[in-house]
Amino acid sequence: MKKKIIITLSRVFPVTHSRRGEPTGFASKLASGEKKHTIRRNYDLWKVNAEKMERGKFYLSIRQWSGKPYNSPQVEIAQRHNPIGVQPVELYYHADNDTITAKIDGREWLDADCYTLAKNDGLSVQDFKEWFFGKDPKEDKVFKGGIIHFTDFRY
Repeated sequence: MKKKIIITLSRVFPVTHSRRGEPTGFASKLASGEKKHTIRRNYDLWKVNAEKMERGKFYLSIRQWSGKPYNSPQVEIAQRHNPIGVQPVELYYHADNDTITAKIDGREWLDADCYTLAKNDGLSVQDFKEWFFGKDPKEDKVFKGGIIHFTDFRY
């Protein structure tokens, strides 16, 4: 019997986002293949989880909170039994021109303001920028983490 690895996707935008409380649509975007991945801080943990799945003794249970995060039951929205992919990512917010750039697997990601990265995460560029760097950031910022791929797609 396989053991499960749990990952939760936000059902609504977080309270720190200008769209707080609005549905993200992540469940339907995941089902339709629009949400190819999610991005998390804990790259090392997800690299280990990917290796566990590669060995075939684990599967991924993708869930959402039924109500308020951490204060309501989780609901499973999908399972992945094929191995997941994990790539290290660094996102850079540039305050001088209000843009985002990225490094994926140590390579510069050349895409207009990370459009493809945001789209594959199920977000617009503006929502993506605010999700990772907050509302109206006034200074340069860096986010380091990992891209957890739900499909065979890789950058």
